[in-house]
Amino acid sequence: MPEGDRPVRLIATDLDGTFFGPDHYPEPRSVTAMNAAFDSGIVCVAITGRSHFGGAALATSTGARLHWFIGSNGGHRLNLETGLLEERLAFDDDEIHATRGRIAAELPGCVFGFEIPAALVWEQSFLDLYPYGLGGEKRHSTGIVSETPTDVGKVFVGHPEIDTAALVEAVTPHVDESHNVTTSGATFVEITPDGADKGGALARLCAQLGIYRDEVVAFGDNLNDITLLKWAGRGVAMGNARAAAKTSADEVTASNADHGVAQVIEQIVADQLSESR
Repeated sequence: MPEGDRPVRLIATDLDGTFFGPDHYPEPRSVTAMNAAFDSGIVCVAITGRSHFGGAALATSTGARLHWFIGSNGGHRLNLETGLLEERLAFDDDEIHATRGRIAAELPGCVFGFEIPAALVWEQSFLDLYPYGLGGEKRHSTGIVSETPTDVGKVFVGHPEIDTAALVEAVTPHVDESHNVTTSGATFVEITPDGADKGGALARLCAQLGIYRDEVVAFGDNLNDITLLKWAGRGVAMGNARAAAKTSADEVTASNADHGVAQVIEQIVADQLSESR
């Protein structure tokens, strides 16, 4: 079948600001639409900055059926049907220790947190500056650290005086060019290793499944969604998305408050059902 004529075989959606409503929980109409896609045979994927521990349960907390959870901005992939963590990317220990040292030296006042294999750990100064998560919940930590831990999958960098966009620009020169510096909507920066970006992670999954780019629809709203929106055959930015995400997408739907994900998926399912008759 020529490119552009293939049916949609995979839908990938960011969570906060996208599949989630303004309350940071799965938006009910979008859950219903995703489940209709799932039932029609479309592969359904959550792809987010959140970690699989905690994030996967939240993504399915109101009944959404999903095949995979790609977390940490593309740093790991959890098969939700088998419970197997199929992929996890991590920094070289010496490399990330040196990177943290450079950032701390060049940007005094920075505070740090880390994603390790099954937990998030923070400096006390990070918790003091950012005591609450996106949903207003008290930020949870399984440990307070002063040194860089080992087996790090993601680094969080915050600063009391530098806003998020400026902090991305300030941190980037001090990070290896193969690493990814972005933000997922929080007021701090996230650094992930080579290959740990949403577009790359989805490309790897699709290669395993034999799914072409033009058979993929992806939704996003923030800077960490840019590679996802560019890679997918049909990248859909939310009405509430950052300008950079909108310009990276093929189209813009309604906001997450106005069921933008649901509107697109409902039409996809209806169109493919009609074509199969």
